[in-house]
Amino acid sequence: MRKLAVSLILFICCLGVFFQDGKASAASFSVNGNQTYTYEIMKRDIQALAASYPELIRYKSVGKSEYGRDIYAVAIGKGPAEVFVNGSHHAREWMTTSVNMVMIDQYAKAYYGNKSINGLPARSILDKTTMWFIPMVNPDGVTLQQSGINSIPAGDRSAVLKMNEGSYDFKRWKANGKGVDLNRQYDAKWSTIVSNPGKPYWQNYKGKSPASAAEVKVVLNFLKTIDAEMSVSYHSSGEILFWNFYQTGSRYTRDQNYAKQLGRMTGYRLVYPGPNPSGGGFTDWFLHVKKRPAFTLEISPYAGNTHVPLKNFNSIWEENKDVGLYIAKEGYNLYQQREGKTYDAKVAQVSSYLSSTYKLRPYYSSNIQSTANLYIMSTLENRYSASAAGLKKAEQLAASLPSYYRETAQRKINDAKQIHSKTGAFMEAVRSGDDLTIQRWNVESFMKKGTLNDAAVNEYHKMLDLLRKEEIAIGKVYTRKVRDLFGEKYLLPAKITRDTIQFEMSQYKLLKSIIGLKQSGASQTVINEKIAVYDRLKARGISSKKEWNQKYPGQYPDIPGFETVLQQLESQIR
Repeated sequence: MRKLAVSLILFICCLGVFFQDGKASAASFSVNGNQTYTYEIMKRDIQALAASYPELIRYKSVGKSEYGRDIYAVAIGKGPAEVFVNGSHHAREWMTTSVNMVMIDQYAKAYYGNKSINGLPARSILDKTTMWFIPMVNPDGVTLQQSGINSIPAGDRSAVLKMNEGSYDFKRWKANGKGVDLNRQYDAKWSTIVSNPGKPYWQNYKGKSPASAAEVKVVLNFLKTIDAEMSVSYHSSGEILFWNFYQTGSRYTRDQNYAKQLGRMTGYRLVYPGPNPSGGGFTDWFLHVKKRPAFTLEISPYAGNTHVPLKNFNSIWEENKDVGLYIAKEGYNLYQQREGKTYDAKVAQVSSYLSSTYKLRPYYSSNIQSTANLYIMSTLENRYSASAAGLKKAEQLAASLPSYYRETAQRKINDAKQIHSKTGAFMEAVRSGDDLTIQRWNVESFMKKGTLNDAAVNEYHKMLDLLRKEEIAIGKVYTRKVRDLFGEKYLLPAKITRDTIQFEMSQYKLLKSIIGLKQSGASQTVINEKIAVYDRLKARGISSKKEWNQKYPGQYPDIPGFETVLQQLESQIR
């Protein structure tokens, strides 16, 4: 039991390290890119990242490879703009998956640490942009390259060996598990692809038709679910950067400028293709079909027909650590140019709908300097009605916005609702206070006439109900200063009236009940008990009024007319 208790304490302490105030700790988990990065390690790391940063990172399987492995898409960020990064289209290029995964990890740490990477502030960028990753497009090929022929179902092994020219060494393997080069599968000048072996092979086979490979279908279907402004495909090796596929005019200039900046950041050389480049690559397709910027970055010095040596990872990361944030930042700018301005204008329209609400604030706060200010002006009523109409319009417009803009608009609406509510509380306190004052005057008219009867008692109890209502209403009024003024104007006079006659009212009701008992033939014992209660109540009323008048001279007068009525009722009983 003691060991169990210690284990529980350690587990709770670990949770405390993982989560601080509901947010992930930047030190809760780290991806290790400096290892042979397998499909299984990637799955484990994706799950750990999502668990460590649940408010920032999410993931899902977006389909399966030819041999049934899940292909995962991972999102980091909260914004409406979207960009896309991918790795490991080619089997031997699995270090690009490491780059993708470390990028997700380090950006999450920078986000929660409110840090910048090479001058790019992670939090402000990721609050405006969502980065989508498919870190391993080709899990079958990667696993074959790393683990060998036994990773392939037994029935397909002889065919795969044939594709590899009979060799059990798969270090050069580039294709997917069925011998198709996935980066020659996209429908961008696919028919012009050169150096195609014409059959499944360890490299370069473009397939029977575009997008015939399961993995490419998955990527294309996934891209229908997001609206990526920009993409980066990581490959290896050579430290070069592809960016152009038949762009012209302003698109060429725009994309070249992006490419030059990426070249300065990474140190990679820009490749300028000839007039008839071979197509079929993901970047070619994105540029050709989406007509938005796309880049292929070939990491590492040239490593030949095999994977990049692990010793190169640290320098590769240093070259690429800010690439994703740059793409996210520029992706947001493109989004703003295309759609964001429209949504910004709608959020501004929400603010304009709320303008009448913002004008209400002084009416319940700065304008209230004395009890003379406790009334409802006609301009207040008009603006309060306009505020309600404006809030309704604002909420309707906000509901039509994408989530990021809707949340921004909703924060404004929530603030306005607070103002509207405080104004409503002020107006309700004034109205119920005025009702209380009128009712107090009704009661005081009985006092002035000296009329103590059932009607007077009823009016008194109405005043008590309104007094309680006003106390509740004042409790909702903004600031103690204003609540005190309400108390001074409405509560204090009503309470003085109540205290002045409360004993007389109670005595009257008690005497009436005793008379009723006598008339109904109640026993003298019961009647005597009631009379004793009455005598104590009468004595208490006399002493209380004497005490109050010593503290507040003249505020609690005797009511001779009430005394006369009470004496008459007493005479009927005694």
